[in-house]
Amino acid sequence: MLDLSNFIDLNEDLTILFRISLAAILAFIPGVERELTGKFAGLRTHILVCVGACIFTILSIYGFKMHIIPGVVGVNDPARIAAQVITGIGFIGAGTVMRHGTSVFGITTAATLWVCAAIGMSCGCGQYATAILSAFVTLIVLIAIGRLEKTVLSKRKIFYTLYEVTLGAQVNECENIQDVFQTNFHKIMKINKKIVNHENLHFSAVISSKKSIKEISEIFKNVANITSIEIREYHDQ
Repeated sequence: MLDLSNFIDLNEDLTILFRISLAAILAFIPGVERELTGKFAGLRTHILVCVGACIFTILSIYGFKMHIIPGVVGVNDPARIAAQVITGIGFIGAGTVMRHGTSVFGITTAATLWVCAAIGMSCGCGQYATAILSAFVTLIVLIAIGRLEKTVLSKRKIFYTLYEVTLGAQVNECENIQDVFQTNFHKIMKINKKIVNHENLHFSAVISSKKSIKEISEIFKNVANITSIEIREYHDQ
């Protein structure tokens, strides 16, 4: 008859089952918030990251116990595998960060995945209070601090936008146009001037301003001999 006593330790297996289950439950807390707000990494991703981190931590503790061999000196290092979770999670987090022009999206979601990995590792090594507290603190940061940013802090911020202003005018208006830019815009990123057929000026500039497109357009309406004007948000390629 097969003796399973060497393969099954009921107390140890129940402990491992509890830790993995707790990791999945705690990952649900920040994961559902990311899912409801429509982020790139949602509920399943957060749960899998947290459970995976928990499993690797458990393997570090239980899977690689030191075997004493005569004449061989060995040291059991339970942190060796778990330490690689921190490096590995960086690749997953990088996949959630998207750049569009000068704007970057997904950094908060990447940070949430990083915290979920820490929660999973806490569950894996039996630090249940740390794991539970971390999950709820993460939820508070995502919801409460997020609302604070939108309702209070965003009103106090001065948002600057990059605009590309393209003008068509007569050549003799070049200095006048430059004076208008220097008077109304303190942050001019670059200026390009091109003369066509010795009489037509093609003038473009990239500026940083908190004014709207309509407000910028009103500034150039009073400039004489402008034949065309185009204003758009500038996205560096």
